[in-house]
Parts: sequence; C-alpha cells; structure tokens
Amino acid sequence: MAGLDVDDVKVSLQKFGLYDYVVFVLMLLSCAMIGIYFGFLKKKAKKGEAEADYLVGNRQMKIIPVSLSLIASFISGISLLGTPTEIYLYGVQYMYIVGGVITMGFIMMYFYLPVFHNLKLTSTYQYLQTRFDKRMRLFGSILFTLATMAWLPIVIYVPALAFNQVTGINVHLITPIVCVICIFYTCVGGLKAVVWTDVVQTVLMFGAMVLIIVKGTLDVGGLSVVMERARASGRIEGPDLRFDMTTRHNIYSCVIGGVVYWLKTNAVSQNMIQRYLSLPTLAAAKKALWTFIVGTLILLALCCYSGLLIYAKYHDCDPLTTKLAKAKDQLLPLLVMDTLGDFPGLPGLFVAGVFSAALSSLSTGLNSMSAVVLEDFFKPFSNRPLSEKQSSEPEFALYHVSYLWYTTMGALITIIIAVIVSFIVGANNPDEMNPNLFSPFIQRILARRRIAARSNLELMAAGGIKEYAQ
Repeated sequence: MAGLDVDDVKVSLQKFGLYDYVVFVLMLLSCAMIGIYFGFLKKKAKKGEAEADYLVGNRQMKIIPVSLSLIASFISGISLLGTPTEIYLYGVQYMYIVGGVITMGFIMMYFYLPVFHNLKLTSTYQYLQTRFDKRMRLFGSILFTLATMAWLPIVIYVPALAFNQVTGINVHLITPIVCVICIFYTCVGGLKAVVWTDVVQTVLMFGAMVLIIVKGTLDVGGLSVVMERARASGRIEGPDLRFDMTTRHNIYSCVIGGVVYWLKTNAVSQNMIQRYLSLPTLAAAKKALWTFIVGTLILLALCCYSGLLIYAKYHDCDPLTTKLAKAKDQLLPLLVMDTLGDFPGLPGLFVAGVFSAALSSLSTGLNSMSAVVLEDFFKPFSNRPLSEKQSSEPEFALYHVSYLWYTTMGALITIIIAVIVSFIVGANNPDEMNPNLFSPFIQRILARRRIAARSNLELMAAGGIKEYAQ
C-alpha cells in the first residue's frame, strides 16, 4: 500500500463482496423466518393462554435457549465492538469486573430470582404496585420506557458504523432495513421468536469472534507475540488497588461498581427478568443464570483478547491517529477486513455476528417494552379485562468519577430517599404483607420474629392465668 493516502487505504480494505452480502442477508432472512414460524405456522396457544405465550412463552421455555438468549440480549453490538476498543486503549484493568459479575450471580440467585419467580410476574414493575402502590408502578414503567427508547437507537447505530467501515454503505441506509426486520419477527413471533433468533445470533457472535482471533493471531506470529507486545505496552497489568473514584478502572470500581451495575442490568431489568420468568421452575431459572454468566464471561474474554490482538497488529501504526478508523468502534472491523478480507464470506460472517448482537438487544428491548406497555399502561387503566480543552470553566468534580460508580451512586440515592419517605409517611408492618414480596433470607428472619412474638404472648397469657388462679 506504499504511495497510497489514508482514503485510498480505506477503500482498499473495503472488500465486502457478493458472498459476504449473501451471508449477511441469510442471517436476516433466518431471523424473519423464525418469526414467521412462531407467528403463523406453529400451533397456536389455547384460548386464555395467548398473552402468556406471547410475552413469557407460557412459562415453559427450556434452559439452554433461554441462557443463550440472555447472553445475546446482554452482549449488544456496543459491547462486541466497544470492549476490544477499551482493552486496546486502556489495557485489561476492565476485565477485573469478573469479580463483580460472579458476586452478582450469588446475590441474584438468593435474593432476586426467588421473589420474582414466586410472584409469577410478567412486568417487573408489577412488584412496585404490590409492594407500594399503582403510582409507583406507573412511574417505574414510564422511566423504563423512556430509557429504552433512548437506548435502542444507539444499539443499532454502533454496528451500522462497523457495516460502514467494511462496505462504505451509509449508516442511515442499513439501519432502517435491519430495524424493520427486527420489528417484524419480534411483533409476530413474541418471546419464543426472540429467544430462538437469539440462539442463532449467539452462535454467530461466538463464531465470528473465534474466527477473528484464530486468523489474527496467526497473522501476527502467534499467541506469544500478542502477549509480549501487550505486556511491553503495559496493557497487561495486575489490579489497581488504589481507591480513587476518578480512576477509570480499579479493583473497587470493577468489583463494587460492577456488582451494582450488573444487578441493575440483570437482576431488576425487565429485559432480562422476562426471560428468567419464562422458565417453569426457580431451579431452572438458577441454572439459566449461571449458564448466562459463564457464557458472558467467555465472550467478554474473547473481546478482551481481540483488543490485545488489535494492539499487536497496529502497535507501530495507530489507526485512530492515522484516521484509518474514523471512530473508536471501527477498530475491530478494521482488523477483520485486514485479516479476513481476502476470504469471501468471512467478513460477512463478522458483520452478521455484530448485527446479531445488535438485533438480539433490539428485539429484547422491543419485546420487554410490549410487556410493560400492556401490563403497566393498558391493563391498569382499561375497563376491560463539552470537553475540558474546549470549556472556558473547570469541569464539575463529579464528572471525573469513573462511570462504573454511576449505578452505585444512583442506587444509594434511591435508598436514602426511600428511607426519608418511610420516616415521613410511616413504615409498613412486614408481618401484614405478602411474604412472597421478600427474599427467602428475609422471610426466615420474619418467621423467627413471629415465632418469638407468639412465644412471648403465650408466656404472658400463662402468667396471667397463673396469677388469676392464685
């Protein structure tokens, strides 16, 4: 490529051919066909079960498909492209979030899943009405809907950047096409179509990442070369033990902030809980939880290694500095076209994998919103069943806090406000409430307290009888 400028190099790397388009289109068609099968061809649910069948698969889904769907739903195209970029730019410190993920699994298994599964909910915000009142449920549902509507365009835009990198096609041309297909199979097939398209998409995600890693590692000279260059640059390092909330990543933000963030996105998120509730038993939901955690950590490890591989490939020529990649999220697509561009169909497999991650998150968000809109908006009201260099003023200190602390701070603020409100309006008597609203651990504490209170009453009664007899 000697004598070529950056734009010429970009064009030379856009080797997306006929076979690649065929692979990409086949992925989209397979998703549409799954929607057609579950929406029109498969035997319909019995009368009275259509709603449950559409929203939670009649609570008879299988563990493996649901587990793969959870992985696909959680790992969006943003994660698939963003994690390698994070490792390429800042090193492996982010991967110590593994400790937070595993801790989240135990907390969710013992405190969250039993409550949601015993209550047999469709919308997680039904819990707020049972625990508090209808206004709290509506408030939570509105916040979820607004947040999802703001998040979904980002989910599909980032993979469109990857598509633009390898094909040159405008992002505003491909995104409407993909969105229409996703909306189609989600609407006509319900949760079952979403879960089974997620299965296909998860396989594509893993396949695409493994393919890139194997071919890319061979091209740079092997695993030892990747590790040696990463260590020499300081990208492989031990956990940062300094407690500094302004540090991008350290062991405290990754573990403590990671636990709270993953609880927010997995344990109380409608997108994820709806899948756990599609399983017939609590035991099955717990198995799906740990299968999801293991699968997600494997995929994150693949993304992490991809980031190290990008550095090993371009350690002496940063694509962001040379403008070979216009955006950070185009680093992995650049690696793909550089290593797989001469093999017809393989770049198409990668793009299919990235868009699979986006489609799974998009379909999950749409399906979850449909459940929330029906259960929380319609049914209750229906009578029928700037940067620091550019700023002229110094930045507010809070802006320097690592993003992994944001969810933790939000949770603490919510708890503080809840405690203040409880003092003002008065606390509820837990003995008079539905025990299914509490986790098994709290239920045991309340049970022991009731037994102790009953014993005290019996002793007082016995003492009164004895005194009367005398």
